[in-house]
Amino acid sequence: MFHETARVRAGRPRMRAPGRFPGAIVAGATVTGDDVARLAGADHHFLATDIAPGQPVLAGRLTAQALRPGLGMHCADVNDLHDMRTRATAEPGLRVLLLLDGCVDVSFGSRRVSLSARAAPGDTPQPVGALIGLTRPEVFERRWRQGAYERKVVVTVSAGWLASCGPSGEGEGSAALRAFMSRHLAIEHWQPSPRTIAIAEQIVRAPAMPPLLQHLFLESRAIELVSEALGSFDRPGPGRPALSPREYRRARDLRDFLDGDACDGLTLGELARRAGVNANSLQRQFRAAFGTTIFEYLRESRLQRARAALESRGLSVAEAARLAGYTSPANFATAYKRRFGLSPKVARARV
Repeated sequence: MFHETARVRAGRPRMRAPGRFPGAIVAGATVTGDDVARLAGADHHFLATDIAPGQPVLAGRLTAQALRPGLGMHCADVNDLHDMRTRATAEPGLRVLLLLDGCVDVSFGSRRVSLSARAAPGDTPQPVGALIGLTRPEVFERRWRQGAYERKVVVTVSAGWLASCGPSGEGEGSAALRAFMSRHLAIEHWQPSPRTIAIAEQIVRAPAMPPLLQHLFLESRAIELVSEALGSFDRPGPGRPALSPREYRRARDLRDFLDGDACDGLTLGELARRAGVNANSLQRQFRAAFGTTIFEYLRESRLQRARAALESRGLSVAEAARLAGYTSPANFATAYKRRFGLSPKVARARV
């Protein structure tokens, strides 16, 4: 067993003697650039930012742990200390992300994952989750915002580890899971149950135990979290009808189509004809699969694309409004501020 701990006060982290968990890294109080690089891997780097190796970049506690081959976990309860971006390589596998509080803004390749557990500052946290599937290595990028807070748990499993758990079986949920795992850059949002949230809180606030017992405690909770998340493929959700595998594939294909530019200007009827069903059926199936209407999803997707363009390419507000499908920059600015908590003009100025 090997356990590495970096508890930072100032300057570079001090390494303590081997101890508790295999492959674990723990940083507390403040987290330096060295700590983040040690957690994320050798190819991790800061983009266009002059961060000294021992300079604090996060305030709070960050942990990463290899629980067993093919099963890993990391937790964060941190505030960002700088505006910046970091990049690393994400290995193939399934990531189960549960955001307990704060916000997450990351990308895997061309797909952006932007989650918030609060509709507005001061609101009660409403935890949210996402499943991210990679079939090959992909570029991972994190966007940092000074003062931004996140409390989250991420469990990563390899395809081999998942296969070793047993056959996937038959039925709608199994078919949906197999389809999800076969797609590169597959992303599904899910609403964690109260039980799932309690499991994640137990991981973040793990009690002090003897080393072996604590390792078993965390491993069991991580497996429970994966089980709860994957169970969402078998549960249509409160008040939502179950879908056949064919209907689920149709809804998923439409969602992938909406993520591109080819759907611009198409009506619901045109989308339905393209999918080979009537408009009412398509709307029902899409809502059952993803818990939102087609045009609510499209509006969110376009706002996310506009946000990425403002922050990475410095588009003007008028250009970003057109990208998001708005003819009025003023209406776009209102929708943008309602969704992200700041105006597009301020977002652009932070580039």
